[in-house]
Amino acid sequence: MTDGSNERQALAHRLRTLAVNDGFTAAPLDGITYMRADASQPRAPVLQEPSFVLLAQGMKRGYLGAETYTYHAGQCLVVTVPMPFDCDTQVGPDGAMLAVAVRIDSSLVSELLLTMDAPIQAPANPGERGMMIADMAPGLLDVVNRLLAALASPMATRVLGAGLLRELHYQMLLGPAGECLRSLVSRQGRLGRVRRSIDSLCRDPAAPFSVAALAAEAGMSLSGYHQAFREVTGHAPMQYLKNLRLHRARQLIAQQGFGSAQAAYEVGYASATQFSREFKRLFGCPPSAIGRQPAE
Repeated sequence: MTDGSNERQALAHRLRTLAVNDGFTAAPLDGITYMRADASQPRAPVLQEPSFVLLAQGMKRGYLGAETYTYHAGQCLVVTVPMPFDCDTQVGPDGAMLAVAVRIDSSLVSELLLTMDAPIQAPANPGERGMMIADMAPGLLDVVNRLLAALASPMATRVLGAGLLRELHYQMLLGPAGECLRSLVSRQGRLGRVRRSIDSLCRDPAAPFSVAALAAEAGMSLSGYHQAFREVTGHAPMQYLKNLRLHRARQLIAQQGFGSAQAAYEVGYASATQFSREFKRLFGCPPSAIGRQPAE
């Protein structure tokens, strides 16, 4: 096998070929997106769904409150709950930022843990974030390269794609992100209860949630729920819900052509004025400035 440097160079070469356009390109296999930035991008709010973001070239930074998550070529961002945070992108002397995002399949993680005879349990540290940076070990680099090689061929995608995705999840479980992934599928302890609560928010962000009701459903005290929720997401529960609603509204406007008032109603805002004010505060522009874009 080639050394890690050659593997990373091969990964960048494959992504340069597959990600021909600046921005996001859907791969021919569901749940995989190629990412390319030909110029550095300033800090902007994002909502990252549970995924592995594997970086082949350039640098990216995530900002969550006072914390900064910096990852370089040969590293990956692992996100196990939908996370609203700010992100910027730096292009280096090698050229465009190149990465591939792979949606985490929680049912596949559960299946693999059972097959590995590895107990599904909450991590030893109950305050672990739902986001971390990990190095791409040789086994992970190898499977990502083989996955991208397969994605270049429709036949190889059909024949090998699902198996390579399975192997990628397996390699992630073997590495430093394994504990973080186990926490994704665990339903034990307070961390698991907070994650179930986040699932409820994401399924129907327009519903009239209250922190007291969420804490009661999780079987936790109000103060304990607040603390655990912030430990996982970096946000207070209602701040998280507001960010989730605003990002979902932005998707409705940009990808489905919703008007501002319609998008506000769809995500649970009773006041279009309040929606517009909070939208501008988060994204730096009013909803009317968001143009129609293709879905990522």
